[in-house]
Amino acid sequence: MALTTRSDNVDGLAHPTICNVAETPNERDCRVALLTPYDGGNLGDAAIQDAMIENIRRRLPGVRLSGISLSSESFLKQHGVESFPLCETDRPFYRMARGASKELPSEVQQSIRATVRPAVHIRVTKKILRRVPFLKAGVKTARAGMKEVRHWIDGYRFLRTQDLLIVSGGGQLDEEWGGPWGHPFALFKWAILARAARVPYAVASVGVCKVRSTASRLLVSVALSLARYRSYRDKNSRDLAAGLLRRASTDPVIPDLAFGLSLSELRRSASIRLLAADRKVIAISPIAFGKPHNWPQSDPKIYSRYLEQLAEAVSVLIERGYFIVMVSSSRGDDESVIPDILERLHEESKKKIERQIYVPRITTWREFVTVVGEVDFLIASRLHSTILGFIAERPTVAISFDSKVDWVMKDLDQTEYLLHIRDFVADDVVKAVDRAQFCRAEVVEKLAAYQRRNTTALAKQYDSLAEIAMGGRRSTPPSPNGDPSGRSPS
Repeated sequence: MALTTRSDNVDGLAHPTICNVAETPNERDCRVALLTPYDGGNLGDAAIQDAMIENIRRRLPGVRLSGISLSSESFLKQHGVESFPLCETDRPFYRMARGASKELPSEVQQSIRATVRPAVHIRVTKKILRRVPFLKAGVKTARAGMKEVRHWIDGYRFLRTQDLLIVSGGGQLDEEWGGPWGHPFALFKWAILARAARVPYAVASVGVCKVRSTASRLLVSVALSLARYRSYRDKNSRDLAAGLLRRASTDPVIPDLAFGLSLSELRRSASIRLLAADRKVIAISPIAFGKPHNWPQSDPKIYSRYLEQLAEAVSVLIERGYFIVMVSSSRGDDESVIPDILERLHEESKKKIERQIYVPRITTWREFVTVVGEVDFLIASRLHSTILGFIAERPTVAISFDSKVDWVMKDLDQTEYLLHIRDFVADDVVKAVDRAQFCRAEVVEKLAAYQRRNTTALAKQYDSLAEIAMGGRRSTPPSPNGDPSGRSPS
């Protein structure tokens, strides 16, 4: 069965439809779908997907991969595989990226809408709905319900073409972005659809973030219980998962998938070193934590304090002669923080912006790692800014906004360079940089050793996932907590 798609335009939205194309059994390739709340902006999410894609293809050269994400267009652009919409019903901070029609320029579309009168029956219907508010609300709810039902049906038909569905890495057990009816509901939906479609469903190296409401706990626990394979990126996430599903306590702990990225093909550059002119280089990767309109839980006070202290630290480092590179691992949100920091620099430091501060254009995780690979130290707040810094083997000072950052710093024995966003001060940052500079060789060796230790565990997990995919339609299913032979990949 080959996968083709067509777009049915219903109520202005494009709905993918799975069509059956005859093929002989010998032509059938293994098919694997990767589920992620990736919307194209978070470079850490992109890195995780690339790591999964690279390693699955290495084990299954003929595999046909698909993404189930919040931005089909971005997934196709970044990873070059087929894509399917993750959800139908949008929530605040959790919605499908639906682009406008590209068939006609936007100004032409607006002109058409302004000059073409709608049909008489449509005008009459709208007039009635405006006069009867509750009827309008009822129609809107019914239409939303029909769209959701259609998404379930299309999702089922899509999964019937797959051999394995993988919830692939990241902090996916989380209700912060969209609430319980955001990603917890999406995980529940796709787990149910996988069971109905008789397709193996795996949860690989995920993190548990905020799963506190009763609805989220129920939805996530069902999603976990239906998985044939489960693993978590750290022990703390597994412990939290065990609070939702008791048997999860024996599941393996396999590091974040980004640690399995291959950097051999990255282009090396010395452009930043040339700009720095023999000065020590520090990369600053801020986060939009608490920023109104950019974070689900707005906290202007904590955001303002973060900016003030980080700007103070940057000013001190500039005065000490460091060359500063401003980077971000979340496009849009974190990029908007950079000018907020620069505005708060000391007046003397502002005069040196052109000579001592560089803001490169970064659109992919590869570009992020390449830039960080040129610096001496990294100051980061977001989890995958920190992880990508570790992958580049750069000493990193983490200004943690969440316990998941604390956990990765602990796993890599880097707590000496761990600060917290709610109580750190600029002097803490400067002193941590001084310590990292003094112990640089020791830090780099610890980062390299961590990578080496986890190579085997990550490889075994990919072996298990590939084996599950190959046996996905066999009558004897893989064991619930390991590879098809019953072995655990831990």
